[in-house]
Amino acid sequence: MARPLRLLTRRAGPVGLALTAYDIWRRIPKRQRKQIVAATRKHGPRVASHLIQRRRRPR
Repeated sequence: MARPLRLLTRRAGPVGLALTAYDIWRRIPKRQRKQIVAATRKHGPRVASHLIQRRRRPR
């Protein structure tokens, strides 16, 4: 069985996915949005560097 997110992205495309993400973001309470932004600022660079390192590794 296909994953629901995979079906959503395949049908909606990048614009539909962005609109859906924006709609979900608006529904989250402001306090929790601030927590998400703070966590992203804290952990985002580490996650990005890890992804870059994984990408450089040969398969």
